[in-house]
Amino acid sequence: MAYRKILVPLLGGARDARVLKAAFEVAKAFGSHVAGVYIRPDPSEVLPYLGEGISAGVIQEIMDASREAAKHAAAAARAALDLEAKAAGVSVQQPAAAGIGASFHVREGNAEDIVAEEARLSDLIVFDVPVDSKDVALRATLEAALLNGRKPLLLVPHKAATVIGAKAGIGWDGGAAAAHAVSAAIPLLARAEAIEILNVTTGPIDTMQMDRLRDYLRLHGLSAIEHGINPGAQNTAAALIDGASRAGVGLLVIGGYGHSRLRELVLGGVTRHVFANVSMPILMAH
Repeated sequence: MAYRKILVPLLGGARDARVLKAAFEVAKAFGSHVAGVYIRPDPSEVLPYLGEGISAGVIQEIMDASREAAKHAAAAARAALDLEAKAAGVSVQQPAAAGIGASFHVREGNAEDIVAEEARLSDLIVFDVPVDSKDVALRATLEAALLNGRKPLLLVPHKAATVIGAKAGIGWDGGAAAAHAVSAAIPLLARAEAIEILNVTTGPIDTMQMDRLRDYLRLHGLSAIEHGINPGAQNTAAALIDGASRAGVGLLVIGGYGHSRLRELVLGGVTRHVFANVSMPILMAH
């Protein structure tokens, strides 16, 4: 089991280099192909929001400016991919070929729909963590990849961090999302320095669920120790992040949106709290 195709949505900004660096780190470990995609917004989509009374000349200026900005952003995204591929010793191939490599393409349309579509025929999607609550568009695209693309996400923090070989922590609650995340993370877990299962609970650890997880890992030749975390006055997400930090975890594996997005929104949700506070790479699946 390995990640053969790694999808990296690019924005044409400074964050692209950091996200690509993590993608190529994983690609070199597994012989993967890094597929960079820049999604050019369709200028016509903004027309309904301009209101009435806007002259045809002004509309044309807005659309021309949007196209020009997208052209520069796409060129910057391609330059970032070329630079990081060269640093990793990887060739950019058009079209993609089997084995380690990279490719770049531009698509036009709604970012959420296109990323979800691209994700369905990928094995791993790499994003940066949307730590700022103002990153609404990035979070919406990330959610679309996770919930509609149905593939695992590797979320890269803003500070430099190693993914391959880092000590791994599994945020475990016995739920379907957490189980999917563990299954998706097996290639990375197999290369981890050590694995620690982090179970946030105010009561005794559910030994049956813990045994099932250890048995599953053992079938993959992996061993792990469990660590019960009493949250005290903290919420589950804060307790999980603090526990992972204290344990020296360098890669956190968790399920994303174990509840519906609406319920996560109402309850404050573990996923949303992790997005806002985590400082380590995350492997997340739904």
